[in-house]
Amino acid sequence: MTNCLYKDNHILVAFKEQNIPQEALMQNIKNELLKQNEKASFLEPIHTLCVEAGGIVVFARSTKAQERLLKQVEENEFLLKHFAVCVGRPKFSTRFIFTEEGEEEPNYQYLHRNPKTKLLEFIPSLNYDAQKVYDPYKVLEDAGKISLVEMSGGLKFFDEIRFLLKDANSPVFGDKAYGGDTLAKDTNMALFAVEARFCHPTTNKNMVFRVYPPIDKKPWSYFNIEKFLRI
Repeated sequence: MTNCLYKDNHILVAFKEQNIPQEALMQNIKNELLKQNEKASFLEPIHTLCVEAGGIVVFARSTKAQERLLKQVEENEFLLKHFAVCVGRPKFSTRFIFTEEGEEEPNYQYLHRNPKTKLLEFIPSLNYDAQKVYDPYKVLEDAGKISLVEMSGGLKFFDEIRFLLKDANSPVFGDKAYGGDTLAKDTNMALFAVEARFCHPTTNKNMVFRVYPPIDKKPWSYFNIEKFLRI
C-alpha cells in the first residue's frame, strides 16, 4: 500500500508527504483498503500534521484503538518526535520548574486558538477550550544562521510546534505563516515528524517507527541527520 509503514486490524501508520493535506492522505488510504477488500469504515488520526509538514501519521482503525491511543497521548506515553530546521537558534522560556526538594518537573503551558484570528495563543491557565501542552526540545546542531532542533509533542494542535518556535524567536525555515521565510523564498517548510513511539493498543507491544526528511535537499543537507536518527 502506498505510503503505508504498518497496518493491522487496529492501527495504521503512514508517511505523509509534504504539501499534501492529511485528509487527502486518509482518502487515498481508504480507497486502497477498499481495493484490497479490507475494512475502511473507521480510520481516525491520533494526531494531525499541517499541510506543509511531512512525516509519520498514526491512525486508529477501531474505536478501542482510538480510545487507548488517545489515553496514551493524554498521559504523555505517546511520543511523536519532530525535527525542524529553524532560523537562528531558539531561545525558549524555562521548560522546567523545580520542586522544594529540588527535583525537575515539566513546565506545562496552556494554549488555545483565538476564535477571531484562528491563531494559537498562550493563556495563564487551563479553561474550557485550552489544551495543556509540554513540548521538550533540544538543539542538536548549529549551522550558522540556521539550527537543527528536536521537539517532542505537537499532539494537540497541528501548528503547535510552529507556534512555539516562533515564540522562541526562531521560526521553522520556510514557514511563511510564522515568519520563517526570511532566508529563502518559495521553499518547503523544514518540519518533519521523524519518529513515533507508543504502546500497541491491543497487544501492548512497544511500537517504534522512523522516517527521514529529504536529507539531500537544503536546508536538511547542512546537517548530519543520520547521526541523530540512527538506532
